[in-house]
Amino acid sequence: MDTNTIIYTLIEHSLKRDTFKFDATNEKELTQRIFENGLVGLLFESIDPSSFKMTKYYQMLKQAFGSFVSKDIQQQAIIGHLKTLFNDHKIQHIFLKGSHLKTLYPESYMRGMGDMDVVVPLKQFKEAQKMLIEAGYQFKSATSHHHVYESVDGNFIELHQSITSSNEYENEAFLKDLWEHVTLKDQFTYQLKPEFEYVYLLTHLVRHIRTSGVGIRSLLDIQIFYKAYQSIIDETILNGYLKTYELETFNDKVVRLNNIFTNQLKPNEEDLNIIDFIMKSGIHGTGSDHDLYLNKRAHEQSRLKKSKFRYILGEVFPSRHRIQEAYPYLKKHPWLLPWAWMVRLLKQSFKVKNTKKRIQSVTSDDNIDRVKDVYDYLGL
Repeated sequence: MDTNTIIYTLIEHSLKRDTFKFDATNEKELTQRIFENGLVGLLFESIDPSSFKMTKYYQMLKQAFGSFVSKDIQQQAIIGHLKTLFNDHKIQHIFLKGSHLKTLYPESYMRGMGDMDVVVPLKQFKEAQKMLIEAGYQFKSATSHHHVYESVDGNFIELHQSITSSNEYENEAFLKDLWEHVTLKDQFTYQLKPEFEYVYLLTHLVRHIRTSGVGIRSLLDIQIFYKAYQSIIDETILNGYLKTYELETFNDKVVRLNNIFTNQLKPNEEDLNIIDFIMKSGIHGTGSDHDLYLNKRAHEQSRLKKSKFRYILGEVFPSRHRIQEAYPYLKKHPWLLPWAWMVRLLKQSFKVKNTKKRIQSVTSDDNIDRVKDVYDYLGL
C-alpha cells in the first residue's frame, strides 16, 4: 500500500480505537510522514506491530509515542497549575489551540502540542507576566502578540495579549474582540464560543500556511473541533462569520481534505497535488523536504503584490511593530530601530543554516508557482 492510503486508514482506525495491519511500499517514507505531520500520538496505538518488515521503524514510533505520552502528562500538569495561578490572582484567561484541542481527542496524548497558549486581557498582561516570573517560569522571548516562558521541566508557555498578528490582517477586526465571544467556565477561566473559536482556528491555519506550512494534524484539528461541538454550534452564526470574512471556500476545502484524510472521500488529481504539499510541509513547515520561507514569499508577492525587492527589504529591515516585542526598547524609543536592525542582522549571521534557507527562498523562483496553486486551491 502507498503511504497516503495507509495514513488515511490509520487515522480512520485510530478515531474508532481499533488497529490496522498494512503492507507498506516504503516503510521509511511512511514513518517520516507520520513524524512530520504530527501523527505519532494519534496513530501509534492503531498500528499492528507485525505490519513493519523492518522493526526499527516500529521501534522509532514506539519510542516517540512514549515521549508523546510523557510530554502530555507534563503539559496537563502545567495547564492545571496555570489555571490555579490565574484564578488565585483573579486574572481572566482562555486556553487556546492545542491546550483546548487536546481535550477533544479520544485521549489527550493523541494530539501533540509544542507550546501551551493562553490569552489574557491586555489590561492584565503585565500582571500575568509578573505572576509567571514569581511562580518560577523563565522569560525566553517575545513577539508582537505574545511572550514565551519556560517551565522548570523544559515546557513552553505562550502568554498572549491578543490573538491577532500581522498575518491575519483581514480578520483583525473580528479577532481583536475575542472577549466579546466568551463563556465563563470556572472562576476566571473562560472559553471561546464555538462559532468564534472555529473561525479563529481557521484563521490560525491560514497564518501557518502563509508563514511556514501545515501538516495533516493541523487540518484534522478543525474536524475534531467541529464534531465535538456540532450539537451546540449555531450554523447561522458560523456561516455568517465565514461569509463576512471570506473564508467559505477555504472552509469547504478544509472539510473536503479532512474527509479524504479520514477515508470518507477519494481524492481527485487536484486534491493530490495539495495533499502532497501538505504531507511534505509538515507541522509548522518543519518537513525535511519543505522550504518554509517560500510560502511567505509566494503570499506576499502574489497576494499582496509586493515586488521581490520590497519583499527582500521587509525581511532584512522589518517594521518596528513586527519586532518591538523582541526589542522592547523600541516601544519608548522608536528612533533606535536602525540599532535593532543591526543587532538582529548580527544574530542572524550566527544562524548559518537558517540564513542560507532564507536567502535561497528569496532569490530562487523554483516551486513558487506550485505554492501559488496551493493558495488558489484553498481560496486564499
